[in-house]
Amino acid sequence: MSARTAHFVVVIATGVEEYQAQLLRGMTPPLEANRLGRVVLVDRTDVGTLSADFLRFLRRARPLGVIATHLWRPEHLGDVLRVTGELELPTVVVGSAHPDVTTVRVDNHPGMRELMAHLLDERGIRRPVFVRGSLHQIDSVEREAVYREELTRRGLPVDEELVIQGGFVAHEAHRRLWDLLQRRRDLDGVVAANDLMARGCVTALAEAGLRVPDDVVVAGFDNERESVLWPPLTTIDQALSEQGRVAVEQLLVQAGGDRRRQTLLVPSRLVVRESTVPDRSSPQQQLETALQMMETSRAYVAHTDALANVGRDMLHIRTLDEVVEALRSCLNWLNVRRCFLMLREELFGAEDLSTLNTVGLTEAELDGSPMVRLVLDYRDGSSHAVDAAPFPAEQLLPGPLQSQLADGLLVASSLTLGTRCYGYLLLERDLADTAFQDTLYVDLTRGLDAVSQQQALQAHATRLEETVERRTEELRAEVSMRQRAEQQLRSANRELEALVLRDGLTQVANRTGFEQHLERHWSGTGRTDGLLALLLIDVDYFKLFNDHYGHLAGDQALREIAGCLQNAALRPDDMVARYGGEEFLVILPQSGVTAALTVAARFRAALQQRAIPHLHSQVADVVTVSIGVAVGKPEPGVDPSAMIAAADKALYQAKEGGRDRVVVTEWVTAIELAAADPAC
Repeated sequence: MSARTAHFVVVIATGVEEYQAQLLRGMTPPLEANRLGRVVLVDRTDVGTLSADFLRFLRRARPLGVIATHLWRPEHLGDVLRVTGELELPTVVVGSAHPDVTTVRVDNHPGMRELMAHLLDERGIRRPVFVRGSLHQIDSVEREAVYREELTRRGLPVDEELVIQGGFVAHEAHRRLWDLLQRRRDLDGVVAANDLMARGCVTALAEAGLRVPDDVVVAGFDNERESVLWPPLTTIDQALSEQGRVAVEQLLVQAGGDRRRQTLLVPSRLVVRESTVPDRSSPQQQLETALQMMETSRAYVAHTDALANVGRDMLHIRTLDEVVEALRSCLNWLNVRRCFLMLREELFGAEDLSTLNTVGLTEAELDGSPMVRLVLDYRDGSSHAVDAAPFPAEQLLPGPLQSQLADGLLVASSLTLGTRCYGYLLLERDLADTAFQDTLYVDLTRGLDAVSQQQALQAHATRLEETVERRTEELRAEVSMRQRAEQQLRSANRELEALVLRDGLTQVANRTGFEQHLERHWSGTGRTDGLLALLLIDVDYFKLFNDHYGHLAGDQALREIAGCLQNAALRPDDMVARYGGEEFLVILPQSGVTAALTVAARFRAALQQRAIPHLHSQVADVVTVSIGVAVGKPEPGVDPSAMIAAADKALYQAKEGGRDRVVVTEWVTAIELAAADPAC
């Protein structure tokens, strides 16, 4: 090991899910035996080049070696191998074939042949679906080849309609199999190129009314921890921990001077479980399986609660300090041992945020390394004081903390949204916890994006004020020009006020706009002895919608719901507002029960006509809403929040009553509603 070589190994992967976690578990013993740390660089963007900061980090840090797994694009692996070749760094590729470097991957053939024999010969399957992964990924290609060969050997035709694309992810496999089941239902088996896709297929089959394994058998590949959950999944163990161990051994051999290129295959083996055969386990085995499922579910619920709390916090943050505090507050809950948050220098007062647009830039295109600041240093359950001095992002950590890279395992990921990079997050947690990381990155990045947008608005307002002040001073002698300048300021302020009062996603009023509108009509209605109606709307099972269709589809659904509400509340003084998350409010001044129910019915009819699919709703196969209605007469000295509370109570009753319904409450019981109810 040369004097310039760092005491850690870099692993480059698309994340730290179960696949990568098993590889890292196998890497840990030989690396710890040699007192070497692990830094995982997460390839999170499907753009033409790997992060230039990560490539510059390799050049600057000169790790002992680099282990690369399957990345988002072949070009990203090419970027890595170009840099490691220039630096002559020991390099091993896991899970892919490459002629220029040592590769370690699974021998797919033994396990796949065992699986096909089990399905075709022992279980009598004749029309199995194959769910492939990525077209350019060698494991997926080899697994599909064995599927085809084994069918052909037995004289069974390969039905090309039964070969579908799953992309190695559950939701895509679910969608493709669901589409297939709408066309035909004669399939009797599913062979997925990994366990994630197999679990997505199990869900699609259940939604189609098909039982596993009674109607259709299902098998995967990887033998992930979750494969023991119900139904326990027949799968192929590709010895990922062994692949990780072998990869480290080969890296150490290269570091010792032996640079011979090799291709090493680790054999796979079949693991038969109840997704392909009836359950013959003993009561004791069933109890152990149930306990394991319960513990896995408990951990999942705990992580989900923590992430839900972060998500709620991010809805209301306004400053970088609030972002940092929201992250810090959940780390212990998520069993995080170490966490370092670095944010781009531009977020600390720069007026021009366009320099954040560095995603996809090559090393040559990036003019110097972006500067970042350390804003959170969390270790062993407590936060440490930070040095806020800027440093180059390619260092990953400031100088005094560089030794942290050689200690244990740190996962480094860029915080990107579109073409913008807001900084980097480095964290270490138990490899047994792999479910939360993507959600945490998404929520954190959205929070930072919200802060940057707020800063941009404030900077815009400041520039306008400075412009007006300068113009006023320069043109004090000319009253006419001064008046024009003041009018420009008023117009700009009106535009800013409109932006502040509008929800950026749905373009309806936000909570602040709602509160101002309610206060104005509260006092006005009190003077005219009129009624006021308030509708509180909640989208039914919206979290399940987001989990299944993704956040982009969830955002689009909220926009469509807001549009239906605007088309239902027709009068000039009626207001539709987004109250937060999936909740909306409608204010109907000078309106009683009849008018409120008319608007609610008009809105529900429009939403029903939109028919936004919601396969995971427990009340319908499309998106539905629950509505609480409060109607009454404002009285002096009564806070408007009382009416919101009444509507919220009615909404709760609507949910308790089964959702997809409207419940009305009278919050001022002394008023004769029918007598004062105007026509809609």
